[in-house]
Amino acid sequence: METVAFLALLALTLLRLPSAIREPSSRLTWFATITGLGAIFMVGVVVPLPVLDEWIGGSNVVNLAQNLLATTAFWFVMQASRTLDGTRFHRKSLWELPAMLVSFTIPFFLIAERDKTSNDFVKENADQAGLWAYACIYMAWVIVIMVRMLIGIRGREPRPYILIRVGAGAIILASLLEIVYLTLRLVQPGRSTLVELVGDMFVIPFYGGVVLICAGIIVFAIVRASRRSMHATLRRLLKRANVGRGMTLADIPDEDPVHEAYRLAVRLTDIANSQPLTKSERVLLRATAELLDRQMRAPSVVRMSSADPKVAVA
Repeated sequence: METVAFLALLALTLLRLPSAIREPSSRLTWFATITGLGAIFMVGVVVPLPVLDEWIGGSNVVNLAQNLLATTAFWFVMQASRTLDGTRFHRKSLWELPAMLVSFTIPFFLIAERDKTSNDFVKENADQAGLWAYACIYMAWVIVIMVRMLIGIRGREPRPYILIRVGAGAIILASLLEIVYLTLRLVQPGRSTLVELVGDMFVIPFYGGVVLICAGIIVFAIVRASRRSMHATLRRLLKRANVGRGMTLADIPDEDPVHEAYRLAVRLTDIANSQPLTKSERVLLRATAELLDRQMRAPSVVRMSSADPKVAVA
């Protein structure tokens, strides 16, 4: 499952790179994917874990690096998901992230006997209070971030949000399971079969949730790309229709594509008040009104003028 999550994040990182360079609003998503990619890289899916740990100092610091990167990725994906509808990102909230990271970094260095690099570092040291504090604080922050993300996107209807919601829910479930496992290990020494079963249930919902959130963001990217193409086509056709009717059009610098389509549609609608539109012009207005209705409430005058005359009279 870690490999699937790594490949999903790699695909998303490469897919979003051109958009991150071109559009500042897409950089939150890219920061989230690149740090998430780094976090899963630290699991050892590409380079063996002992080699990674040796690169950054040994003593299982690789586990701390993984969780620092994962928390950063979750925080940025939370911010990115809340701005997918155009909501602005407030940079003042950046102070939260270092506070989260420091809160579980300190107890990590209180863990005794962490010299031997291990894939099962957490399970092998779960009977230590320092490990419990380190891992539980990390998991608690993941839960807080995911809950805030769900609250932030509450009520939003586009279907890709379903993938993001289910993914966030799976990550919350996995994090709760991990906290329960760590608590049981602390209060009950030894590794009983039942307790270890709870611990083994972490991987699938956690990394599966990561994959689902990536899938939701990828779908958003595809929808946006197709929407940009549709906007460009409609703007070109609306300009041609307006110019063909003798209208003089002036470009507005840095105009939003949706507002430009709206402005051109209204100009063509004004023409319809004095001259009958052709069938192709009515079809064009109808298509524009349907697209505008998905992003902003299209004015009734545009919807009426885009309808068939017989229907409008009725």
